[in-house]
Parts: sequence; C-alpha cells; structure tokens
Amino acid sequence: MVPLYILFLGGNVVQVALFTTLYNAVLIPSSIFWGRMTDRLARRRIFFVIASAGMAAVFSAMFLLPNLNDLAVLYGALGFVVSANSVAANLLVMETSEKKNWMSSYSNLSLVSSLGSIIGLAVGFVWSSALPLEAFLVFCAAATGASVVLSYSLISEPALPLEAAHLSFNPADYPTRIYHGMTFFVHHLVVSRGMAKDALRLARATRAGAITGRVLLFFSMFLFTTSSAFVNTPFTPFLVNSGVTDSEVFAISLINVIIQTAVYRWMGAFVKRFGGVRVGPYAVLLRTFTYMVFAVAALAFHGVALFLLASFFYALIGVAYALWNSSTSVTLLSNLGQGRQGNVLGGYAALGALGTVTGSLFTGYISYYQGYSTTFTVAAAIMLFSFFVLEAALKTMGYANRQTSAAGS
Repeated sequence: MVPLYILFLGGNVVQVALFTTLYNAVLIPSSIFWGRMTDRLARRRIFFVIASAGMAAVFSAMFLLPNLNDLAVLYGALGFVVSANSVAANLLVMETSEKKNWMSSYSNLSLVSSLGSIIGLAVGFVWSSALPLEAFLVFCAAATGASVVLSYSLISEPALPLEAAHLSFNPADYPTRIYHGMTFFVHHLVVSRGMAKDALRLARATRAGAITGRVLLFFSMFLFTTSSAFVNTPFTPFLVNSGVTDSEVFAISLINVIIQTAVYRWMGAFVKRFGGVRVGPYAVLLRTFTYMVFAVAALAFHGVALFLLASFFYALIGVAYALWNSSTSVTLLSNLGQGRQGNVLGGYAALGALGTVTGSLFTGYISYYQGYSTTFTVAAAIMLFSFFVLEAALKTMGYANRQTSAAGS
C-alpha cells in the first residue's frame, strides 16, 4: 500500500526507496527496544494492544495528512510500532503450549499471519479496482483498530512468563534474533576493549585462508538480502510506471503470498528429499534467473503483458526464497557449534536486516538515473555472487561431498 500511496502523492522511485530504507532501518533498533521492554514488563497483552493501536493511529494519520513529508515520518513510526508484539507473540506461543509442540505452534502462528496477509491483499485488490486508493488506509486503520479490541478481550497473561532470551534458538523468531544479535554487536564488538585485537585476529585469519564456512554463509546471506532489496524496493514503481494498475499490483503480491504460503507447508519434506542444504544454491540460481527476466521485461514488456509475466515470475521468486530460507536455516542450525548460539543467530538476522537497508538505500537512485533494467541486472549480479559464496560455504562445511548426510541434517 505505502509504495502505491507514495506514487499517488506525486513521489517517484527515489522516494519509495528512501522511505523503505527508513522503515527497515527503524525496525532494527525498535526490535531491540521492544525485546527489552517485553522482558522488563513480563506482560504480553499490552504489547499486542500497543502494536495494533499504534498501527491504527499511523494509518489514520497517513489518510489525514496526505503529503510526502508527513508520510516519511509516519512510515518510520510504522516501522517502530509494527514489531511491538513480535517478541511477545513468540513467547506467548511457548508459554501456552508444551515444548514438544513448539514447532507446530510456531508453524500455525506463521500460517495465521500469512492468511492475514492474503486477506489484506485480497481486500486491497478489490478496493483499488473500484474505490479511491487513499481510502484503503481507512480500512487498514479499522482492521487494526478491531485488533485492539480483540487483543484486549482475548489474550490472557501467562502463569509463568518467560524471558526473550529463551527465543535465541528459535529459527522462526526474526525480531528477537535481531534483538540479541544487535545487542551483542553493540556491547561486545563496539564497546569492548578487545575489539581491536578481535578485528586484527580476524584479519589475520582471513589472509591465511582460514575463513570458516559459517562466515561465508553469513556473507552469502548478506548478499542475498541486499540483492533482494534491489528488486523488491523498486518493484511497485517499476510496475506502475510500466502501465500496471494499482489493483494488478495487489494481485501480483497476492499470488506471490498464496503460492509461498502453500509452498512452506511442504517445504521441509521437499528440501530433505531433494538434497537437503544443497537445495540452497539452486534456489539462488533460480532467483538470479528471475531477476534477469525482469531486466529484459523492463525493456520489452508493458501493461497487461507485464502483469501476466510478473504474476508468474514474482511468484517464482517467492518459491525460490522459501527454498533458500529453509535450506540455509538447516545449514546454520546444524553448524552453530557450542556457546553463544543465540548471538550467532542474532548476528545472522541482524546482518540480513543490514543487507535489506543497504539494498533499499541505493536501488532508488540507480532505478531513477539508470533505469529499472540496470537495477535488476545489478541485482542479478549480486545474487550470482551470493551463489558462489554459498557454494564456498557449503564446500568448507563439507556438504559438497556428503549430500546424503546433509539431506538428513
């Protein structure tokens, strides 16, 4: 909705990229803040109320203040409140289900979230087909306003509250991993007296060729998220500037979410059957191919033809992401080692967030001054580089010669 609204208010791809960068940048400190507040208050319902009420207020303000300067501030505010209940939601799942059922409970939570996205996009598709786009913000405000009432009336406080630290090992909890990783980064790597010695030791190890597979995996993930931001951030302006209607933009995202949600339901069995962690590089190559398709499409397709092509290949991008995410998660969790596992997972998520911010920051200017075809070509080149780094990581970890055991990891 927001990229479309930016364009509606007279903005261009540069504003879309800058606003998106601000939103993603705010997510990182806000995740740290809300994680600490969740531990400090040891309550759950209040964070659901804060998130829903904050989002309702922001959406209402976006509708009442239709100008780009106010929208930039409000989009940053949305990034702050949107993650207020993320840590509390994951803790609540652990506090209200047996440990043996945690993974299925997290899966159900993810499924419900995806269903919410599908409903929202479906409403957006119908709404933008017949009603003014800006009025859709009223629906968003009303939906999150209803969530305030539901949160207050339906959520009960747990008898034995946990701390956010218990989520360090949960691969599904992205905000909490950012919280732990960025906290570790700030307090240890930045403030620590031994920072210079640690950096020197790492540099010497790098020159000696002693880069671990885990470091390569981290770098590959950073490149992957940077490349993804190069495509996802300017994608809506690209479509609109190429004659795709607002309702068709909603339809493309709707198709992507539906297919990605369906794929995730059987992704674990698929990854295990067809090569385990070795599926990851193939997924990266698939993303590279789709980016090059869009680079060509930016020069040759327009209107309905682009809508049909984008519907298929953007959904394919979602499938590739599901494959990559499942594969690399298995790889990382299988090679955590002993000690500071939570910080490793946190650093991994934080680096991914940094890649998203980095990609969003530059893609607008490249798209505006060099064209969307150049942007997507650069994204494909970065993604291809990510493939080679991921291959090196898996080889270093020993997966290249033991695919059978990797499949069972």
